Amino acid sequence: MIEILKKMFEAHPGKSTVVLKDKYSYCGRETIIEITPTSGGFGLQGGILRECSADEYFIECDTCYKVTPDIVTSPIS
Repeated sequence: MIEILKKMFEAHPGKSTVVLKDKYSYCGRETIIEITPTSGGFGLQGGILRECSADEYFIECDTCYKVTPDIVTSPIS
């Protein structure tokens, strides 16, 4: 996942925050995740990113993650 996050910032040089918007396929809730680089890696606010492969991930809303953290859905590449 770290490599995916690094690629996101490489694709947007000079940005201090990358924002991802999508609907979580499980509940249909629109999810907005703000990603910022930190001294220890990356900070995410507003949702969860799950890695599916080296170039694919999916967004999960915070609410569903708190209720059922083991749900897996389809990826975004």
